[in-house]
Amino acid sequence: MSYLVIARKWRPQTFADIAGQEPITRTLQNAIRANRIAHAFLFTGVRGVGKTTAARILAKALNCEEGPTATPCDRCTHCQEITQGNSIDVLEIDGASNRGIDEIRQIIENVRYQPAKCRFKIYIIDEVHQVTKDAFNALLKTLEEPPPSVKFILATTEPHRLPPTILSRCQRYDFRRINLREIVERLGLIAKSEGLEIAEGALVLLAREADGSMRDAQSLLEQVLAFAEPSEGGGTRQRVDEILLQEILGLAERRVLYEISAAVLQADARRCIELVAQVVNVGCDIGRLARDLVEHFRNLLIARLAGAGDLLDLPDQEVSDLIEQARALAVDTLLDYFDFIAAGEEEMARSATPRFALESVLVRMAGLPKTLPVTEWVERLERLEVKVAGETKLGSAPVRAPEQRLPSPIPAAPPQPKTQDVDDGDTFNTWQGFVAFVGKEKRPLSPYLESATALELPPGPLRFGIAERYHLAFWQDGDNLTTLKDLAKRYFQQDVDLHIVNSIRQGDAKPTEAIAVAPVSPGEDRSPMVKEALRIFGGSVRNVRRENG
Repeated sequence: MSYLVIARKWRPQTFADIAGQEPITRTLQNAIRANRIAHAFLFTGVRGVGKTTAARILAKALNCEEGPTATPCDRCTHCQEITQGNSIDVLEIDGASNRGIDEIRQIIENVRYQPAKCRFKIYIIDEVHQVTKDAFNALLKTLEEPPPSVKFILATTEPHRLPPTILSRCQRYDFRRINLREIVERLGLIAKSEGLEIAEGALVLLAREADGSMRDAQSLLEQVLAFAEPSEGGGTRQRVDEILLQEILGLAERRVLYEISAAVLQADARRCIELVAQVVNVGCDIGRLARDLVEHFRNLLIARLAGAGDLLDLPDQEVSDLIEQARALAVDTLLDYFDFIAAGEEEMARSATPRFALESVLVRMAGLPKTLPVTEWVERLERLEVKVAGETKLGSAPVRAPEQRLPSPIPAAPPQPKTQDVDDGDTFNTWQGFVAFVGKEKRPLSPYLESATALELPPGPLRFGIAERYHLAFWQDGDNLTTLKDLAKRYFQQDVDLHIVNSIRQGDAKPTEAIAVAPVSPGEDRSPMVKEALRIFGGSVRNVRRENG
């Protein structure tokens, strides 16, 4: 007898044997008991989660000689034929190779005939999303109103590719990914039955590699069984632990992920490079390491947010390790790390030198500053403010900056009636033309001129009034004034003297009030509060704005 792979040998034969899909199996069993059986079913989900297996069990439940029954006997002729795949009334069709309208037309012709032996004629169409649009359209009427003795079971991993007209005619069941603990439990049962001694950590690693697919997990276990077979001299199978399994599958050790994350958290870029070199030297896949790091930093973030909840489908010990490593970090910091490593993994996928890309990402992550919540910054500043206020009350003389010569403030324009020049239409048009020219050449300057009032235009000096404090402060910047003077020279085709007048209303500020800007010398003394703020935020002072009374 030919060898039967584990995935087929251990395929579930009853609804109770299907792992991780209890809501679906319960619904199907209750529908059979209540005789509320739909004419068409749609099973969706990722690979290896039991869609085709559930379709076969449903076919056995409907055609069992003791049924229809929610628990097929698995002993009668009909059940055995369906299990072996040679029943003439249960037809499994591959949607990829039978996707055309001719194949669908053949199905439509055959459904008119009664089943040869069984109670129902059942069509199981796998990967149904591969069927063409025209073939779907031809199937619509038959799928909506098939003969009473015909049932359709469609299975697909991509339900979004099915036409809405097909989806509306089927009873849909979404199969979820099988969680890690259920996969570990099933793999342990299979390994024990196959005589394989395997460590719990190795089973967890196999389940993690399967990514929610029971079939993938069983295929990996079969690879391990082949490795553990005794040599020609006989003997017992080799015991498989986690380290040996990593060598078999070419995976990096889980501890390497924790060491790399620890090096990143400690800002040790050199250690990050060394760990990547170790992984490469033992022949592990660098792309897989990057994906594992993305998952690891995501797990750190979830562990920091949710603790030991159900959001992490991991063993209890690993959850504890994640919580311990993430405890001292802020959520914003972990989010920055996750964003960096996720973007780096995408960059590696496009890079011709993925190792170099991963190393550069880890070095950048190691150099990231630790992010603290804004509330903590505010609390620090408030505590500092209280401290400084207390020192002042005790008689401590505040530190004053040495006096500096400041530029003469711009005098406010005394109230005066409008001149004939301002009322003149040509003057207004000239000013508007100049504002438009500034907006075209230096767009950022334009908003600060649009609210200004022209008082005098060349050939004399260019005088205009500013009625808003913020705009007035903007024109106190030397670079802005120089830029405006150059633009005025180009527009009026002559050297222009600029005079900016403070026209702030009396109710808003004093008539003589203006804002002056002075450079700050590197050695200028500052108050303790300013120094502490600079230390906390890692900033520097470029200039000081003072208000002259």
